[in-house]
Amino acid sequence: MPIDIRSDAARYYDLNPEMLDDIGFYRDRIPSPEASILELGCGTGRVLLPLLRNCGYIHGVDASEAMISICMEKLSRASISSSRATVQTGDITDIDLGRPFDLIIAPYRVFQNLETDSECEALFKTVRKHLAPAGKCVLNVFKPNSDPEALRREWVQEEEYPCWEVPIEDGRITCHGRNARMDPERMVLYPEIIYRTYFREHLTEEVVLKVLMRCYYPEEFTATILNHGFDILKCWGGYLGEPYGEGPELVVEFRNPS
Repeated sequence: MPIDIRSDAARYYDLNPEMLDDIGFYRDRIPSPEASILELGCGTGRVLLPLLRNCGYIHGVDASEAMISICMEKLSRASISSSRATVQTGDITDIDLGRPFDLIIAPYRVFQNLETDSECEALFKTVRKHLAPAGKCVLNVFKPNSDPEALRREWVQEEEYPCWEVPIEDGRITCHGRNARMDPERMVLYPEIIYRTYFREHLTEEVVLKVLMRCYYPEEFTATILNHGFDILKCWGGYLGEPYGEGPELVVEFRNPS
């Protein structure tokens, strides 16, 4: 199993007060109260647990053992049995669960964590393999806020920028970002997320999470899905129903070809 890059940062994930408000959107995609859902990149269960109220079963997969551990603790505290939800550590580009699902989701831009074309191809094989005959999949990425040339020219910045801050007893936890580097040919960003814990005004811990985000523009994202043999059903520009290409996100619902 690869090194868990989120092992130290996982406990900070649920503190983010600016997380995408996407749960209602995914809830509306559930086809029936008995539906089965596969969540790729389920993390700490931020989306998985709320959706359990509206479906029959959810199976979550995430590469981070630390994130899955937190998710399992939440399921245990909520007394959720394995007949309703199962989570596991695994590679979302190389799994075979031996069963189909009515809905497959990968919230909070999980697809953008796939760096290479071969990883993307493998993810689509996972989707194709696990979709029920009438099943649907939803993938999303963020919409870049500038054109490719401007992004290549301006994105990398040495300075940190503030993301959020939350109070804790006798202190606070802050999160900053840094646009560390970029692969301009493949349009892959390599940001750093920096968590700091302060007791009163004394820094007691700093955790740096290095991630990657592959950029997609609206036509490129839909073309990627179509080129892998799927039928696109709907597209949105965000979780409030914004027109595709006009909002902050690129959200696409698709299915296996009919």
